[in-house]
Amino acid sequence: MEYRINENLCQAKLSIIRRISDLAQEGARPQDRVILFSSGQPANEAMPLELVKEYTAKVIDKYGCEVIQYGGHKGYAPLFPEIRKFLNKDGVVAGNEDDFIITYGSSEAIFAVGSAFIRPGDKVIVEDPTYLNATNSFRYCGAELVPVKADPDGVDLEALEAAMKGGASFFYTIPNFGNPSSITMSLEKRKAVYELAVKYQIPVLEDNPYGYLRFAGNEYLPPIKSFDREGIVFYMGTFSKIVAPGMRCGFLCANKEIIPKFVVFKGATSSGNINWSQYIITEFLRNVDIEQHIAKISAIYEKKARAMYDKMKECFHPAVEYTMPQGGMFIWAKLPDGVKATDFCLEAAKTLRIAAVPGNDFFIGSPKDCSYIRLNFSKPSIEDIEYGIEKLGELTYRYCS
Repeated sequence: MEYRINENLCQAKLSIIRRISDLAQEGARPQDRVILFSSGQPANEAMPLELVKEYTAKVIDKYGCEVIQYGGHKGYAPLFPEIRKFLNKDGVVAGNEDDFIITYGSSEAIFAVGSAFIRPGDKVIVEDPTYLNATNSFRYCGAELVPVKADPDGVDLEALEAAMKGGASFFYTIPNFGNPSSITMSLEKRKAVYELAVKYQIPVLEDNPYGYLRFAGNEYLPPIKSFDREGIVFYMGTFSKIVAPGMRCGFLCANKEIIPKFVVFKGATSSGNINWSQYIITEFLRNVDIEQHIAKISAIYEKKARAMYDKMKECFHPAVEYTMPQGGMFIWAKLPDGVKATDFCLEAAKTLRIAAVPGNDFFIGSPKDCSYIRLNFSKPSIEDIEYGIEKLGELTYRYCS
């Protein structure tokens, strides 16, 4: 039959990450070595499996079938003060006027805010490049995306102000170790972004999935939300990167006047949250030394990031540009102008069974001549990192010559 698909859905892009990963694994034999630098997944060894098992038994013994019942639309109430305490451990992020709603990771929070604020044809300002799933959500909601370039210390403020003058539903930003760029916004720019938001009355959607994964540089940069006195910043967090992604437990922190609207959204879409994961996260935040736990994860990622960076210095063509990240999960590399990242990554997937992500679709215009690639270091083992980067390095000499 002829299907009549929503045009906004047609504008959304099939994840290039999935396509490249599938291509690298297509037809692989048991003896073939497949390396996935395309992932955004945490390391298996960084996930507290034994604690999850322990706390699962504990909450089932205590609460019985309630743990596996339907969860409420807003979330498990005892979890909220634990999140507040977690967010405010280095300074006030969630103020007295703020409240929470639990979401399926931060991705649902992104879609919830988009659904609430975007009317067809509305503008949404985004950093360029930025998180593909976020821009897909905004496109699905009918938004016209307005890209603003990012400097090494965060969004270009002149470009942001020019975009805000034209009006927008909100400005979406990942201030800490951005995906894909790994850029971190400076303190001065965070304050300036908030001031511009207030001046032009354009909300800020602050996404912070990677902020606690710092292993170099400043120990703490306050979120934009910490400056918020007008309820204009919507802060999204997730436990996917510091506990386990399969638990699908994230949250949206916003002014308590707007939270009931998102409760209605939850009722109409996912009809609640996963009780099991909320109970486990509550126990985790109550009982685990969170600073020590995060330090352990960060040490794992520092070792892997350093292994990838050092191997790139050793094996990549000198014309390839990249920097050692201070945190997060990615190294963002640039091949020379004129070298198409798509061609490079397709050949790597097909002939080497190594999946690296071309940067095209992270940019709003998806330029076909994009020369950027994103490499994930969190999931692969150090042995796979060194092997895979050596093979990709040989390929860079073919493409950069």
